[in-house]
Amino acid sequence: MKKYFAMVLAALACCILASCGGSDNSTSAPASADASAPAPNKNAAPLRMITEATFPPYEFLRGQEIVGIDVEISKAVAEKLGRPFSAASVNFDSVIPSVISGKADIAAAGITVTEDRKKNVDFSIPYVTTGIVIVYKTDAPFLTGEACKGKRIAVQGGTTSDNYVVETLKQEPDRFNSPAEAVAALQAGRADLVIADIDPAKNCVKGVANLALSDFVNKEEYAVAIAKGQPELLAVINEVITEIKANGQLDKWVEDYTKEADALKE
Repeated sequence: MKKYFAMVLAALACCILASCGGSDNSTSAPASADASAPAPNKNAAPLRMITEATFPPYEFLRGQEIVGIDVEISKAVAEKLGRPFSAASVNFDSVIPSVISGKADIAAAGITVTEDRKKNVDFSIPYVTTGIVIVYKTDAPFLTGEACKGKRIAVQGGTTSDNYVVETLKQEPDRFNSPAEAVAALQAGRADLVIADIDPAKNCVKGVANLALSDFVNKEEYAVAIAKGQPELLAVINEVITEIKANGQLDKWVEDYTKEADALKE
């Protein structure tokens, strides 16, 4: 009888230990999880990222999914906040208005920091230094901004390329929804040249024998934008950017997404 009770007690002890999860692998976090980041609270409002998904490697479509460097940065912010994440794509000239109006929490779309934009949104610390270049046909080269004056210039509307033409070259460009559309206009003879950010410009000319790029005509810095008056959110974004630059994660994302974007172009 004592043996029977001993067996029962032993079985109960095993059940109690098992119920505590001491050896239940189904509840353990993946080895790659960031132990310092809180698990997403499913009841919390998602961190809503707004972007313009035609700007590889920063943001582009993998099927129906928006992916890229800016998406990874925004996901890292959501993870640090313990919030779910969502992303949506709009035309570039609607990206900043979306955070100003409260339709989105965070704007990341290869957004160049400018004094004019600083009047309407708060910017994070920069995460990349880049610039704009001229896309030209090799039989009609344009190597400097000065050489572009008076020509038919195609740009993506609402970008710093657009601003550069208006403010520096003192003329109105032909505006398109994306750098790719602007380059198509150049190839069709409806523009003399395109001014665009270096990364989409590289994608547009890759493998195209009759197109080439100038050196930078203007250098820029990209940062994340949010509505004004949110110092706590801004501090978290800056913390994430500082971390991913220091630990090499940003460089890894740049490498990986550049390769993927190049493969899509082939």
